[in-house]
Amino acid sequence: MRVLIIEDEKPLAEALAQALEANGMVVDTTYTALEGGDAALTNAYDCVLVDVMLPDGNGIDLISWLRTSGCTSPAIVLTAQNEVPQRIAGLNAGADDYLGKPIDVSELVARLQAVVRRTGGQTGSTALEYGQLKLYENSRTLAFRDHTLELSAKEFSLMEFLFRHPNQVLSRDQLIAHLWGVDALVADNALDNYVYFLRKKVAKLGVRDVIRTIRGQGYMLNPTARG
Repeated sequence: MRVLIIEDEKPLAEALAQALEANGMVVDTTYTALEGGDAALTNAYDCVLVDVMLPDGNGIDLISWLRTSGCTSPAIVLTAQNEVPQRIAGLNAGADDYLGKPIDVSELVARLQAVVRRTGGQTGSTALEYGQLKLYENSRTLAFRDHTLELSAKEFSLMEFLFRHPNQVLSRDQLIAHLWGVDALVADNALDNYVYFLRKKVAKLGVRDVIRTIRGQGYMLNPTARG
């Protein structure tokens, strides 16, 4: 299980990380909303632990932003404010559970395991398939035969859009609107760069040119990349 901790109290964050690692988990630790948000969108986590009071923002607002940005990793709110209104606000923002401070490690581990069971890991998650390629929605991973690859939120969003439109050419405007929004102002080569780097990343699975360029029209999944 891979866990991200977003907690500004460094001694607490480090103690939690050590305790979770002792329970066989892989843990990344960040101390601000900015760092945590970037990590959550860049990597695939089984769960994100978010403190409410962060130096550069509110943890509940961060969870809400992550959800609108495409992050599907389960989230548990950590806070000393454990009253019912605060718990409701966190759950409404997209949190999956709420744990009050001081934190009991055994309870935290149990809640982590319960949240991951409810949301499903790669084995129990829904997968989109294209030939021998499988895209797991809950864990944001792409699999080919016995190999898997973690995708960032935008990489996953791009692949998911292509997987949901197999054998169909998607225009540049369609893909840009899906990734950045209809009214977003992005550089002309932003989409091309994403496709280029995603191709290189997926090549590590043994799949070359997974995304095919249709000159003058857009992009589509490459039928010859099915394996």
